[in-house]
Amino acid sequence: MMNSYPKKLWIALLAMIAVTGPVIAADADWRAFETTSADGTRIAYYVAGDLAAGTPLFVLSGGPGSDHRYMRVGGSFDRIAEERPVIMYDQRGTSRSGAAPSEPRLSQWADDVEAVRAAVGSPTLHILGHSFGGIVAMSYAERYTDHLASIIFANSMGTSIAKTENSLQQTFPDRIDEWQRKRAALPPRFKASAIDIFTSLEFVDLHRLEDFLAAIADYTYNIEVNNALRRDMANLDYTDVVASLEVPTLVLHGRYDPVITPSTAWRLHNEMPGSNLVILPATGHLPFAEVPDAFVGAVQQFLQEASTASQD
Repeated sequence: MMNSYPKKLWIALLAMIAVTGPVIAADADWRAFETTSADGTRIAYYVAGDLAAGTPLFVLSGGPGSDHRYMRVGGSFDRIAEERPVIMYDQRGTSRSGAAPSEPRLSQWADDVEAVRAAVGSPTLHILGHSFGGIVAMSYAERYTDHLASIIFANSMGTSIAKTENSLQQTFPDRIDEWQRKRAALPPRFKASAIDIFTSLEFVDLHRLEDFLAAIADYTYNIEVNNALRRDMANLDYTDVVASLEVPTLVLHGRYDPVITPSTAWRLHNEMPGSNLVILPATGHLPFAEVPDAFVGAVQQFLQEASTASQD
């Protein structure tokens, strides 16, 4: 994927695109579709905005095993969709997507993203990976680099589990034991309200926390997917992958994130020559819901600069 532009400024040009594949029930402004991944797994995905308006931003939610709709709380991506199309999807084993036919592997998650890209017909994607979604973005970059326009790592994991730090024990010594006991007792599938103690560790603004907890209370999560992916990721390291990226990259992180510390973001930034780093103040692990104005501003500025650079 070489061209005459400098590495940090490269971005692919967009051809006109249209959604293909079966349509399923719509949810507000997000149009719902489904496609089939490489191994036959059904993948549900959702589109906001006009797919002919520019290269889509594909949002990879965290977890793993989380309901992707937590990323919609706060309206950040609805605002971004006013300028460019935004895509989200249900991770396999969650919500409307099918379960993996075998032990889940991170490479399957990358294949699922590629299946959606092919379904919408876009030559390239901007990708935003939140938390666990960041390492999915790395896996996608390794397998499908020709289809990348840029990557935003938002409160992302590092290039391996070993390089992903948290400060939960240091920040919440009075609550972490309770959370660990609750996690150990979770059933295979559970509602977000069952882990409100963990969610409360992700926020700085308690008023925003209350709104967030109310919005996600009935969303369903899959702890079996989470545990399986943790086993798979234990031996994976994407240091060489991110070091060789030739597309614009942004590392975007909340200053007070105890789930994945800013030191993880700093290391990731330094592993990617030419990457951009933005630390958002007054927020924790979920800046798109806690400080949506600052989050949207940083994302839109990065995408606009990347798009302008591709036309130079």
